[in-house]
Amino acid sequence: MSLIDFLFSNNNIIFSSALVLMIFIALLEGILVFIGMGLSDMLDSFIPDFDTDIDFNVDSGYSLSKFFGWIRLKEVPILMLLVIFLTSFGLIGLLIQAILFNFIGILWLQYLVSIPALIFAIISLRIFGGIVAKLLPKDETSSISNDELIGYIAIITLGKATKGSPAEGKVKDKSGQVHYFMIEPENENDVFLQGEKVLISGQNEKLFFAIKDIPEKLK
Repeated sequence: MSLIDFLFSNNNIIFSSALVLMIFIALLEGILVFIGMGLSDMLDSFIPDFDTDIDFNVDSGYSLSKFFGWIRLKEVPILMLLVIFLTSFGLIGLLIQAILFNFIGILWLQYLVSIPALIFAIISLRIFGGIVAKLLPKDETSSISNDELIGYIAIITLGKATKGSPAEGKVKDKSGQVHYFMIEPENENDVFLQGEKVLISGQNEKLFFAIKDIPEKLK
């Protein structure tokens, strides 16, 4: 079997397509950057707001938030993570098929091979995303400490927050940098719903506290 026949076999097309899509995304990003736009910046502006219409409960929202953090979604631009995922998925799938073909002389159904390829591709997001995160330049002048976020307005992005059960929220500081963290109500009877604005009033080592009463001048 020739290389071309192998790459475009019916049982490899999903992996080859992933690599083709990765190349297309890289070329598109290069073109957009050249004309003064950035696909990566456009995509990052939707994180994590793209899922705010989904009705998460507290537990599922917190678990999803931890998963996003595990795959470096808040450390690395989403476009870079997408390229890492597509490259890993495509290459791992083709590698598995090549090994199977050499040993048993046939190609497995791509849907079966996609399962281990998907698992290893997700793991690669953690590994290679961490490498990319260390290589990315850090703007130290625009960063602020967590205690400086007290007095800022936060938006609940995932879950529903009650006393003792935090939800994820985000705050944009004065330099435009977005911070994500867990928030719970300072008052016993308050409930923060997804999409609601609250005022950061305090913090401890694990999370921030907030209140619903926002001064009119901050709204």
